[in-house]
Amino acid sequence: MSSESDATGAALAVLRAMVTIADATVGRNTEQLTLTQFRALRVVADRTPVTVGKVARELALNPSSVTRACDRLVTLNLLEKATNPLNRRETLLAPTAQGRRLVDRVDRDRRQVLAAVLDRLDADDRAAAEAAFARFADAVKAYETDFHPLLRDAT
Repeated sequence: MSSESDATGAALAVLRAMVTIADATVGRNTEQLTLTQFRALRVVADRTPVTVGKVARELALNPSSVTRACDRLVTLNLLEKATNPLNRRETLLAPTAQGRRLVDRVDRDRRQVLAAVLDRLDADDRAAAEAAFARFADAVKAYETDFHPLLRDAT
């Protein structure tokens, strides 16, 4: 087995672990939302006000799927919709106070879980993991414009 496939396998294992944490923390805070709905709420909370099209591009999803997810979030009083005064064909999205509280609660839970996992590592391994996570996040950010179109083509 080459080191490239070893590294890819290790990254895939971390990805699966992170998805497990993401699913569990969303599920613990609300059983009413899917992970996709929460991801849409997260994008809206981070980029308010934002259009459905922008959320769809951020998530590399079809706009109609994002519209359905956001409609559900509006029904649950987690998002608000308004017509864009500069372009009446666009709908702007913003989180409600309840939606912001949910995002904050999930973030707190995720930080607690990740801290507990990192606390299981010895000091050297923890420092190495922290450095690797930072470099990995930077590499993803640099690659983001390249892989978002690939994700849209795969769906």
